[in-house]
Amino acid sequence: MTDARIPIRIKVENLQELDGELYRFAAPLTVEAIIRKMPLEGFIARWDTAVYIITDIARGVEKHTPKLAAGEIFYWSPERVVGIALKNHVSRPQTVKVGSVEGDYGVLSGARTGARMRFFLKTS
Repeated sequence: MTDARIPIRIKVENLQELDGELYRFAAPLTVEAIIRKMPLEGFIARWDTAVYIITDIARGVEKHTPKLAAGEIFYWSPERVVGIALKNHVSRPQTVKVGSVEGDYGVLSGARTGARMRFFLKTS
């Protein structure tokens, strides 16, 4: 894949599916590693500012982002986490922005801890 923006879907148990995009230009090696592992699936864990799943993607920090906006998709290398920011906040050290959710990402605030979340490539 060589597209700069890769369309994805995000499915959360008992919530609606969301569209999103991964941005190859934001962190090309990290995004490529995520794409190779798709579909990603795991149980939701929460911070007050984000929902996330733990993955088996082992990457170092490619392009640290100091702040995340609500609806942005990120990778946090120390714990191999892929998640979605629920509100604007200063990100944890070693956080890499890799994409964003389109539409009403606010529904994710209703996701319960332990529910399944799945990221997968969107097919036409």
